[in-house]
Amino acid sequence: MRPESVLPAQNGGIHNKRGNKEMKAKSYKLLLAAASLAAILSGQANAETKVLVGTDASNPPFASVGTDGALQGFDIDLVNAICAAEKLTCEIQNIPWDGIFAALDSGKIQVVAAGLNITPERLKKYAMPGPYLSSPFAYIAPASSTLDGTKEGLSGKTIGTVAASAMEKYLNANMAGTINVSTYDSWDAAVLDLDSGRTDAVFGELIALQVAYIKAKPGVYKIVGQPISDPTYSGQGKGLAIPKDDKTLSAAFDEGLAKVIEDGTHAQLTKKWFGAEMPAK
Repeated sequence: MRPESVLPAQNGGIHNKRGNKEMKAKSYKLLLAAASLAAILSGQANAETKVLVGTDASNPPFASVGTDGALQGFDIDLVNAICAAEKLTCEIQNIPWDGIFAALDSGKIQVVAAGLNITPERLKKYAMPGPYLSSPFAYIAPASSTLDGTKEGLSGKTIGTVAASAMEKYLNANMAGTINVSTYDSWDAAVLDLDSGRTDAVFGELIALQVAYIKAKPGVYKIVGQPISDPTYSGQGKGLAIPKDDKTLSAAFDEGLAKVIEDGTHAQLTKKWFGAEMPAK
């Protein structure tokens, strides 16, 4: 056998090795390019994907409908600030209180921003970025009322509050057999019955009652008795609600909230909507 007879095979082997290296290099570059493109497209998708946020616009100053028909309030501004900080595209929808958690559970919305109290019961089911505010409970009554807000003084009286709220749960647990509880689908409806004399007082959150009714109508209403702080019902302050399995979104809202607290936006919003700078915790 001629020695040269092995040369083509040797040369071919050298050529194949070089070709393989070149192909691997090209493949690696293509993979890098594809990964980069995927990252870019993913980033664009995240920026363009709409986060649907539900709020109950019958709860001023947290959320209400302005004269121009647009949603307004502390929760509205806070969510918009968080979304801006995290570069999220968010759409806030007005959903009645009695259907807001059903909308969240069914996936129609991804976040609830409705002045929610962070409670152990809710934490079993939802991630709750926060706290972003805290408020005790209080009774509001007509300015002419002689009620003193004590359990004895409220005996036999009819107290209005919003159905399925932390305030209703507090009354049922602590005032059962002492008062009559009348529930409503909004605070405005509860106060309308107070105005008409169908109820003797309304039980709600101090900061909301002060801004929405006492300051809005000077001399018409007053707080009776001492504010009530009970962590079992008022929880650990206010938070947003996000399904527990959406860890990416809850982390983004956690980070965004921390940013707006740190940069002073939160303080500015509390002053705008509550008349004074208020801490998140």
